Amino acid sequence: MKTIGWILGIVVLALVGVAIFLVLNSGNLVKHAIEKYGSQYLNTDVSVSRVNLSLAEGSGEILGLNIDNPRGFDAGTAFRLGQIKIVLDPSQITADLIVLKEVTIDSAQVAALVRGTHTNLQGLMDNLNASLDTEESAAPEETTPGPKLIIDRFQFSNAQTSVDSDLAGQFDVSIPDVNLKDLGRSTNGVTVGEVMQQILKPIVRSVTREMVNQGLDIQGVRAELQQNLQEKASEKLGTGLKGLTEKLRGREE
Repeated sequence: MKTIGWILGIVVLALVGVAIFLVLNSGNLVKHAIEKYGSQYLNTDVSVSRVNLSLAEGSGEILGLNIDNPRGFDAGTAFRLGQIKIVLDPSQITADLIVLKEVTIDSAQVAALVRGTHTNLQGLMDNLNASLDTEESAAPEETTPGPKLIIDRFQFSNAQTSVDSDLAGQFDVSIPDVNLKDLGRSTNGVTVGEVMQQILKPIVRSVTREMVNQGLDIQGVRAELQQNLQEKASEKLGTGLKGLTEKLRGREE
């Protein structure tokens, strides 16, 4: 009986030790996951300096997250996200689903490269879309998408954006803040790649539109913006004509 008691005691101590190790090193696990899945989906190097998590307080921060340029562009970094603040719900963290109440990225540095009519930012989006298409068409046993995510609130503000164009030179652009809500909430979670797509798409779109406003001809974007302007003008003209017709009819009556 004493021997069994000693064995049980050792097992309990071992489990406690493992639990403490996981809590103390959970930041390292998250760091590894970000680098693994980020690099996998974007097909470029994604690195993180450090992740600090406090599960008891439900808070965390990701420091020094960098996303390198895709192939076909100069070596360098497209996104430098110095500090990402996280508010999480420890009661809603499992191996299959992670719920984040809030994710805030403030004062990120975006370096847009324009080569001809192509940009490094759209190159990253193309890589991400291709990865998601491959993941969707693959058999379930062939994919490792990781846990699903829900982000109740996402904020991307005060970004510093520089542009390096082979035709127009170097200049800075200001982009509006990006605020998103309920990412993955309606489907009880989405994959890491799907979250990245929902976040990166409006950011890349904002930067690209500002570059077009500065006179750059980005593949497909200038024509799309002109078409949107024409459609809005036609819609406004149609509304005005309808209102005028109704007024004239009212006078005749």
